[in-house]
Amino acid sequence: MHAYVINMDSAKQRWEYVATELAKTGIPFERVSGVNGRVLQLPIPEFDEVLYRRRHGKNPNGSTIGCYLSHLKVLRLFLESAHEYAVICEDDIKPVLNLGKLLEQAIELREYWDILRLSGFHNSHPRMFAELSDGYSLAVNFTRLCGSGAYLVHRQAAEILLRQLVPMSLPLDHALDREWVYGLKSASIFPLPVDQVEHTFGSQIRENVGEKLPAWRRYWTVFPYRALNEVHRAVSRRRQWKQAKAA
Repeated sequence: MHAYVINMDSAKQRWEYVATELAKTGIPFERVSGVNGRVLQLPIPEFDEVLYRRRHGKNPNGSTIGCYLSHLKVLRLFLESAHEYAVICEDDIKPVLNLGKLLEQAIELREYWDILRLSGFHNSHPRMFAELSDGYSLAVNFTRLCGSGAYLVHRQAAEILLRQLVPMSLPLDHALDREWVYGLKSASIFPLPVDQVEHTFGSQIRENVGEKLPAWRRYWTVFPYRALNEVHRAVSRRRQWKQAKAA
């Protein structure tokens, strides 16, 4: 198991912070230089601008694209290594001290997940199915878990994600949370063992003025897409949870 931390070259304070926090967990880690989306020039092969507008209802944001490409870069680096598992992190996280132990226990239950979410925002309505130590459990999230601050993947999942996530048509956390479409299983550790403290530094992904498309355009494309996506998510994850509970 190895951790990769996405960090922009200019964000030295963030790197000093996250390196200190991760060192406390005992998990080996390395820095990966983030893709600077603000200097990207569209069109680019890895980004489907038309589908992005249809699914997400917003105009392209260079920083969002850079974040997405940074995660793809880490997946490639992971597959070039000899490691079996990768913890993929952004540089504004605060992990619990016993994160390493929790991940080792989760790996012993590897048959129940391919992507293990470790951080996020909002209530994803988790349903527990296996106990870990120190009051933590493995859970299936019945609704979407926002954020991509930290997650664990194995090599086979990384290979599939690299095939399925290109071209980009959604922000990374939206795309990552559609694992059933890719033939994968997703779970989380609950309570989430990694906090994101972006407010301490300020967001590196800033929305453009007028980024959101007019409501009438979103009504015909984004809303039907999201409604269907949520139905598929609920059906798939309820099935996954019931199978895990019955095992």
